Amino acid sequence: MRVVVNDIVAVPQSGGVYSILEDFYKEACKFDFGHEEIEWIFILSNNFFKETRQIKIIKKPEIKKSWFKRLKFELFSGRKLINELNPDIYISLQNTMTLGVKAPQKWTYLHQPLPYQKEMKFSLFNKSERKLWIYKNIIGKIINLTLKHGNTNVIVQTQWMKDAVLNRKIVKAKDVYVLPPKIGPVSDDSIRDHIDMSSFFYPATGMVYKNHKLLFKAADILEKKGYKFNVYCTLTNEELNNLNLKVPKSVNCLGRIPREEVMNRYKTEVLVFPSLIETFGLPILEAAMSNDFIIIGDTSFGREILADYRNKVFFDAKSVKSLVKKMESCINGEYDISDDAIKIDGKKSVIDLVIDQENNND
Repeated sequence: MRVVVNDIVAVPQSGGVYSILEDFYKEACKFDFGHEEIEWIFILSNNFFKETRQIKIIKKPEIKKSWFKRLKFELFSGRKLINELNPDIYISLQNTMTLGVKAPQKWTYLHQPLPYQKEMKFSLFNKSERKLWIYKNIIGKIINLTLKHGNTNVIVQTQWMKDAVLNRKIVKAKDVYVLPPKIGPVSDDSIRDHIDMSSFFYPATGMVYKNHKLLFKAADILEKKGYKFNVYCTLTNEELNNLNLKVPKSVNCLGRIPREEVMNRYKTEVLVFPSLIETFGLPILEAAMSNDFIIIGDTSFGREILADYRNKVFFDAKSVKSLVKKMESCINGEYDISDDAIKIDGKKSVIDLVIDQENNND
């Protein structure tokens, strides 16, 4: 069996987009499909991973250079390359389906929430929001076009994303699968033993909808009230400049940090998550698996992910007063934490789902 995987847009340091690709590759390396070998061919912008006897990599860096080149590939030229590879299964991990592909099975992993959310509107005339406006109003239409005419199954991470896709009538309900990200079991030493309730952590990139501005305003108000606390975020200097944010004294911008450090911080610091828009919000699940205490905006994805988790409080994600009140309660030690980490062992991965469907078709 030959599986062709397309993820030209994913590059290191691109956050969750690259994590999806990296996790997929790692699972492909160890995937065992009985007595039948699977030949994996990855189409990437560069050689980010090692080739093996079963895994080959095709580099297409020129397609990554602009959205026009990617659009040309997805709508016109890509079918020639992919059909020449003669895949049994074709998987796009980058939201769009390449039109004209003749694989018996086609799958699109849809993890771009901007075209489907209703929380925020963006302005084409605001420099910090222009790219987001383009994603919501132009690229979103392109994504929908390829899904509608690509004859593809669609994988989403949450029920709210499935509902949003179905509301646009671009694919049939039977072709949309909800599959939360698969994370390996958390080891015992990753479970929190003591959390400093006056220390807050927010791992997120510098997008406007991540709502750092609200968090910084809350920190500033708490400082003026005389509280002693720390906020740690993963913004870079460039992102701070792009967002035009004034950094309060209590806020420490760490820049990008290794995932191991992120996981360790869940053990000792409160996760504060003011983001307005997420497909899933991986830090939320990671923190819950570590039994961290979570302050999170009252959003559809937050409610869905943490439905059965006790160590959390919701706040109005558009109200700085609401966030200040929750952080203040943390600092004052007003919350109790139960031993109730989320356990997600055994959930399917993208590969599990695709191969199961292949077996059902046989």
